[in-house]
This record gives sequence, C-alpha cells and structure tokens, in this order.
Amino acid sequence: MAKVILTIQYEIEEGKREEYLKVVEQLKQHYAANEHVTYSVFEQKRRKNAFFETFTAATEEAFDKFEESNDEIADKLTEQLTRLIKDGKAKYATYVETN
Repeated sequence: MAKVILTIQYEIEEGKREEYLKVVEQLKQHYAANEHVTYSVFEQKRRKNAFFETFTAATEEAFDKFEESNDEIADKLTEQLTRLIKDGKAKYATYVETN
C-alpha cells in the first residue's frame, strides 16, 4: 500500500496574509474530520507569504476516494483561498510512495 501526497505551492498577494490565515485555519478544521487524507500547510522559512499545502493519503485507494468526494465546504474555502494567490499561479504535483 503506497502513500500518496498531493502538493500545492504558491505565494499569496501582499496584504492578504491575515485573510489567508483565516481561510487556512478553516480548511485545517474541515479536513481534520476527513478520513481519507491528512492536510497540512507550511510557509517557506525565509520567504514570507510563500506556502506549501500537502494532502497525504495512506493508500492510493484513500486518495482516489478523496479526489472523488463531493465536498462543497472545501470547494468554497478553496475558492476563497485561490483568490488570494499571487497572479493566480500555483504548482500542483502528486507523488506516490515507491516500494
């Protein structure tokens, strides 16, 4: 059973930090109840407002269930977060653990 990690990397607009942190806190609380993934957010150590989100699933099956789920709350919060991203640019990558 291979773990799967989805990463999203971006910077937020200057002056939007407080709004961003509020949305992220809501996302953390929301995803804390999700049985398929663990959600985390990191800020780059020496680069203010540069963030990295991770969604970690214990198995590929759990990740697939996460992707297939219809989660309106997460969609609304993600939409709010997306509006705060600098130039609307984010890098997405999905990694599967090697055996």
